[in-house]
Amino acid sequence: MKAIIYNLPAGFLEKLKMIYPSDYPKICETFLHKKEQTFRINYLKTDLPHLREDLGREGIKYREIHWPKGSFILKSAAKDLRKSPLYLEGKVYMQNASSMIPPILLSPQKGEKILDMCAAPGAKTTQIASLAGSDIELIALEKMEVRFQKLLATLRIQGIDFVKARLLDGFWVKEKYPGYFDKVLLDAPCSGEALFDVRNHKTYGFWNEKRVKEVSRRQKILIASAIASLRKGGELVYSTCTFSPEENEEVIDWALSKFKEIEMVPIQIPISNIKRGLVGWKDKKYPSDLRLTLRILPNEIMEGFFIAKLRKA
Repeated sequence: MKAIIYNLPAGFLEKLKMIYPSDYPKICETFLHKKEQTFRINYLKTDLPHLREDLGREGIKYREIHWPKGSFILKSAAKDLRKSPLYLEGKVYMQNASSMIPPILLSPQKGEKILDMCAAPGAKTTQIASLAGSDIELIALEKMEVRFQKLLATLRIQGIDFVKARLLDGFWVKEKYPGYFDKVLLDAPCSGEALFDVRNHKTYGFWNEKRVKEVSRRQKILIASAIASLRKGGELVYSTCTFSPEENEEVIDWALSKFKEIEMVPIQIPISNIKRGLVGWKDKKYPSDLRLTLRILPNEIMEGFFIAKLRKA
């Protein structure tokens, strides 16, 4: 293992080795290299046959990914895609392949009331809209003004004018929309461990166990609000781009114990770089249902991700 990996916090590396004892060396290797950039189609603006034609016409080199459908690995320079009419007209959106999975598992459908709870900069909001079409009620929340403006800009570029964007902390959802939504996506604010760049201290210099626990407390507040906003039979997809169990399985375990009307929904995805969720961490034991959650292992195109799906019975 290259010595530069030890630039990352020692406590983080020790923890990562405990979570993934057999995959630890391979995961560490992914911190040494930049991910290949990926992008996806916006079905509101085009379809796959026409997009392939347009990519060829614009000279954009790519490799199509078998899943998620409608996603591509960018083989040209990113600046070339961003300058192209395809990007400027909102026919494509640059997004990591792992990030595309939670909206797919949410399975947005025509006529549904859907909430994207922590929406900026808009990647998953616009993907939900692309998958479901305009005949939905889609509300997107962001509590920070700067990030909210980024969300609005993304919606404009992608040509999505039917989303109701709100400058609002997700904490207030339980009061403003009690029992209202068919589906909620909570891509929760997290410590972003999967985004650490070993050569950029700013991406990991803030990391410590105290911060992880603080973020976990915030996530529990948000998931409680999300559950309160679901109608009976409604579904919630919870995701993070981090490894710490305190921000993943522990949050779901907490929700299951606090809200007896909530149950786990099994999820499957057709990729090989996945592990089932943990059923214990250190001295804590989680219910066996936590095996129904998924951990996506990072590779050359995917960031590390955690995903769980819940239903309000």
